[in-house]
Amino acid sequence: MSKILSSLALGICLLVPTVGIVSAEDHPNKHEWSDNENPTWHQWLKDNHKRDHDWAKASKREQAAYWKWRDQHRDSH
Repeated sequence: MSKILSSLALGICLLVPTVGIVSAEDHPNKHEWSDNENPTWHQWLKDNHKRDHDWAKASKREQAAYWKWRDQHRDSH
């Protein structure tokens, strides 16, 4: 019986960090787009050698990459 409980406890401990990662991805982005972001968005596209396009036409993946970069460079832009 103790082996079963030990295995169960270990399994739960291993799953807890994974559940946190998955649920963090499911939450909506905490960022809000405004027209003030436009110059920085277009500069980000240029710096990352991407074709120029409006924010509304960007994929979710591209938007997430921008916000991640923006969080890391908040002071400089």
